[in-house]
Amino acid sequence: MKNTILIIFILLMFCMIEEALGFYIKVDPLSRHIHITYEVPIDAPEEIYVKCSWSPMGKNMWQPAKVTPYISETALRFVRDEEWQEWIFQGRIRELWAQGLKRTLVFNPYPDAQIDGKVNIDFRIEICSLENKLICVQENQIQVDNSDVIYIEDWSKVFQKELIGSNKEEENRREWIFRSDLGPSFATLGNALIGKKWHEDIPLPQLSYPLDLRGRYAIYVCTPKNYAVRIRLSGDERSDTLSSPKQFEEVLWRWCLMDRQNLVLQQNHSYQGYVDSGLDYIKIVPLTDQKFQELEQQFGNKPNKVIIGYFEPYSWAFFEDIKDTLQHRMPIVAYRDAGVHIIDIQVGRFGMKVVYESRLTDQLIYNTIGDPIGDVIPHTSNVGKMQQFTNTLESELRYSHELGLIAHANFGATNCYPGTPLQSEVSKQHPEWMTDGLLRYDLTEVQAYILSLIRETLEIGADGVSIDFCRYPGGIDKPETCTQFLRKLKVLREEFARKRKKPVPLLLRFPAKGVSHWEKFDYAKWIKEELVDYLCPSNIQGRHMNFEIEPYVKKLKGSKCKLLPVVDGLSWGLDMPGPFLYRVKCLYDAGVDGIYIYQADARICINNSPDDRRCIKITSNSDAVNLWWKKFSEENQKYSRRIWLQPSEDGDYEYHKWERCRIWIEGIQPDEVWIYLDEKLVNKYTKPPYILGGEDYSYDELLSTGKHNLHIQAKSPGIKLSQNFTIFGAS
Repeated sequence: MKNTILIIFILLMFCMIEEALGFYIKVDPLSRHIHITYEVPIDAPEEIYVKCSWSPMGKNMWQPAKVTPYISETALRFVRDEEWQEWIFQGRIRELWAQGLKRTLVFNPYPDAQIDGKVNIDFRIEICSLENKLICVQENQIQVDNSDVIYIEDWSKVFQKELIGSNKEEENRREWIFRSDLGPSFATLGNALIGKKWHEDIPLPQLSYPLDLRGRYAIYVCTPKNYAVRIRLSGDERSDTLSSPKQFEEVLWRWCLMDRQNLVLQQNHSYQGYVDSGLDYIKIVPLTDQKFQELEQQFGNKPNKVIIGYFEPYSWAFFEDIKDTLQHRMPIVAYRDAGVHIIDIQVGRFGMKVVYESRLTDQLIYNTIGDPIGDVIPHTSNVGKMQQFTNTLESELRYSHELGLIAHANFGATNCYPGTPLQSEVSKQHPEWMTDGLLRYDLTEVQAYILSLIRETLEIGADGVSIDFCRYPGGIDKPETCTQFLRKLKVLREEFARKRKKPVPLLLRFPAKGVSHWEKFDYAKWIKEELVDYLCPSNIQGRHMNFEIEPYVKKLKGSKCKLLPVVDGLSWGLDMPGPFLYRVKCLYDAGVDGIYIYQADARICINNSPDDRRCIKITSNSDAVNLWWKKFSEENQKYSRRIWLQPSEDGDYEYHKWERCRIWIEGIQPDEVWIYLDEKLVNKYTKPPYILGGEDYSYDELLSTGKHNLHIQAKSPGIKLSQNFTIFGAS
């Protein structure tokens, strides 16, 4: 009895000491990173630096700790590289308005502080003023056992050992190189697997790494900076192209059952052909059944919202080497995994060469050009090769049906792309059909030509028809022209509905109020005459992301038509998960039937972001969206109090005139947000979303070319969070 009392007393004393130190340790069961919660003195200044270091236990050999503050997934995307470098290489974190609060930092002990999977270290936190005056020191021991986590670093252990070269690269050798001389600032242990470009049309051979696992695991991937690699499990139908956005950042690829699986590695491919690829390490973390179920439950139960995802084979093939029909199954699998219900397959824009097996107009068979990548206008033959060797639409319709998806054939309303490889022979032969490079819908001949192409896609087997009047709306001269065309299209759809004995739905993406040419589309008449089944009001480019939805909800009330407003998936759209899911929640709260994700392929199968696919899957269930926001609200009070900027399309902070500088705030729930540009008050908000200027075209010139100072204040009772940023207006 006395021994029991003594043990309890010792445990109580330990807890009291730990509480007095303000130093708490928790291991995240998913990442196995160590969360360290500490206390900031009540008399600390409004802005402090937290310096973190570790030493082998009892050795007094201190070195910077690889740490990040406790922030959301969204904030992690918005961290500037220079600050990330400070966290990872110096162990130094800036905290704002943390006086008297418990703050948490996330420590990754791998590889230096984790020996044979075990962490036995002393950890030190020094809280300092901006002038480097020491305010307090907190120190404690950390003992953690991560020995059940698998780290794959030695890539010489693949099955294909004959395909692994040494440090010295030899010319004309079709092999991967396992480099061990790279230095710790480039790769965790100074080694990495590098696949150098051997030939633009011929990839390096695949590699497979043997595994013998049973049960459920989470898989993380870390690549050297500026490198990517393709990876799949041996049982998968498709691979993902993965890369670490920042140096030593571990990317959560997936969680799954790993029975009888091996890892398969492939060289990456771009519009230029096969390119250099690289992989630092892979981390495989065992999961309990409870943790696995928790991960799965974030998506909700049965989907209760319709998610339509735009898919542009043209853009997908731009970065792929498509020469076999079966390859078309891969993006469809990705859409299924993302929880998409209807895949909207873009087959071309009226007046251009098409990207499907047409016999009524000319296909895009040879070289083409793409949107500028920086200062480069890319040219590629990838799309043409896909058309030469495969039936794009027929294949993707078949695989969509096999995988339980509905598939529409999507046409852009019109763009003839005069003088480019994209221009069709029809538009060359009939220049009178065009105005400013766009087909004229007011001409009977043009309408007949357009209807013939739609008929062809229905004959191939498309479940429905989709027309994008938002991207290039100028072919419509007045509302009655569009409505009259839709009446003719309804006759065509009813013809096929009779043959199929089921409806042939029509989806229309059109400019929302305020977007260019919006006044030319009489959606009220479409609804009244039942000319459309899915109504998708939309923004265009980086503007009007948060257009007003209530008028559309009101107009569709009691109709058969479903309202699926567009949420843009492009890089200059609302980033995931936070800003994107905020817009989705607002739309669901307003009563819409679902959402249409324009350029969903940028999130699902082109950039291959597993986080983005998971975010899209959450949107299929309104309860899952609400759960996400509930969890965010609960954690938000624990997050570091900071203001973050969404980077521009180019990944920096130089914004084009059609982009908007978007702001994300964490750690507080502000009552007011004030935004100053070059010391002039531009915006005052009482709720999100927070953007510099406004959504409409009148703000295109707000950010003039060159350097600017952006000052943001976020106010809540007793707190005035204030930060300055340097941003740029693009020329």
